[in-house]
Amino acid sequence: MIRRYLAFVMLAGLLTGCMGYRIGAVGERRYQSIAVPMFRNKTVTPQLEAQVTNAIIKRLQEDGTLLVQNRATADAVLFGTITKYDRRAVRGAFTDSGVPREYRLSITAVVEVLDQRTGAHILKPTTLTGTSETFIGTDLQSADEQALPLIAEDIARQIAGLLTQNW
Repeated sequence: MIRRYLAFVMLAGLLTGCMGYRIGAVGERRYQSIAVPMFRNKTVTPQLEAQVTNAIIKRLQEDGTLLVQNRATADAVLFGTITKYDRRAVRGAFTDSGVPREYRLSITAVVEVLDQRTGAHILKPTTLTGTSETFIGTDLQSADEQALPLIAEDIARQIAGLLTQNW
């Protein structure tokens, strides 16, 4: 009899321990789908907007919390503008500290999300900066090209966090 009682108490404890657990986003969201039109690029560096926009779409699709749709059918629209591309020397060459061998690259973007139905801000204009470091191999352009997808992914991770976590 005691064994049955203990088994019942343990089973009840296990079942009630998971009652507050929920899969998916925390809290309710007014929008279930989002459109991500091409970002605007206000820098002189070409193709940044394509890399950042594609990284954001890919990240949102992988997350699965929001459905990425075209602008005509989406509940919300994410607008973004790349405002700055920066390259700063971090470390010099071993033999000559005046010659940079490692750079920190960053892209700064301003993003906002609008509700398609009302035009109200879901996310007011927010400035985000994605960064990555790169070593200079044979040339600076190749190093930049290798780092740009990492920077775009950093920005995408930040935006996805802002859009999917209702804390």
